Amino acid sequence: MKDNFVINTAQYPYSVGIAITNKCNLHCIHCNMNSGQALNNELTKNECFKLIGELKENKVQKINFFGGEPLVRNDFFEIANYAYNLGIFVHVTTNALLVTDNIIKNELYKFEMVRVSLDGPTPETHEFIRNKKGTFEKTINNIKKMVDNGVDVGVVTCISHKNIKYLKEMVQLLTELKIKRWFIPLLSTAGRGSSLSSEVLLPHEIKDLLIELEKLTKKASFIINLDLPYTFLLKNKNNKIKSSCPAAITELTIFANGDVSPCCEIPVIGGNIRKNTIEDIWNNSDVFKNFRNKNLIKGKCSKCPYLINCGGCRANAYIKYNDYLEGDDACWKN
Repeated sequence: MKDNFVINTAQYPYSVGIAITNKCNLHCIHCNMNSGQALNNELTKNECFKLIGELKENKVQKINFFGGEPLVRNDFFEIANYAYNLGIFVHVTTNALLVTDNIIKNELYKFEMVRVSLDGPTPETHEFIRNKKGTFEKTINNIKKMVDNGVDVGVVTCISHKNIKYLKEMVQLLTELKIKRWFIPLLSTAGRGSSLSSEVLLPHEIKDLLIELEKLTKKASFIINLDLPYTFLLKNKNNKIKSSCPAAITELTIFANGDVSPCCEIPVIGGNIRKNTIEDIWNNSDVFKNFRNKNLIKGKCSKCPYLINCGGCRANAYIKYNDYLEGDDACWKN
């Protein structure tokens, strides 16, 4: 019996990710959101205000705005400022290409963290993923400007076969740039990543990555966050990598059309804010209940002794099997 394998949560999430638009000024080859053009039915400014008011009323602590590229939306800073003025910690994930001196001076100081996409320590590695020449230098220059002006900057690096060999160089670069956190998602075959299956890390390579990152934490001047729960499998109590899956436990995602999912990586929808309250979706949606009930997990993960602490990546399961409750074959455990 595994009747103790249901995770209890607070009545409302601690953190909410909002894809403020699907529009983007780049066409990155790995984008799981298929970003580019705005959706026809994206949330309006007033709908965003109403949503943020609900989040505040229910004591949500943090909002991470992402996209697409949030800064292409003309009213983005009005929306972010509304959350900031209500006392919610605001983050933004951006490619930083639209950051200007005026934005740094008048807007970005309000953000608890600005997360900048940087996929390698050289133009060749970064611009392969970003699919546009000239982006590396501008991104680096804008990171330097933000840090010099007191903005807390984190870097997001999507790891694949194209850049995994540059981990040490990335640590050196990010140390020089004085960033605060390094966020590491892994390339998946979701969205436009479906054309990059040969670049996706194999299970044993993911294990090697975790071991190498643990070594690098001793040299890094910043915190490393891995968007996977696998560090439990290393049996290292002193592991310094921040790694867990917050989906449906402390966090949810709201897509640009108002759809609500436990996970930003997959379109598994528990409701829509135009029809449901966040509180109702969080507490009563079958999707969110299923994410928390590890008794329902199938395949190899169901037999794993680390099921309750890890449980595998539900996005990996969905991408391969079209079933978020299946086993996670990206894990190296048999």
